[in-house]
Amino acid sequence: MKGFAITGPIDKECADLWPRIASAANTIV
Repeated sequence: MKGFAITGPIDKECADLWPRIASAANTIV
């Protein structure tokens, strides 16, 4: 996934939020 090319402090935040976003996306879809 190209989205994981992010670097810096945001990277850790995305790593924590991504599982929630992915599960939410699965629920919506």
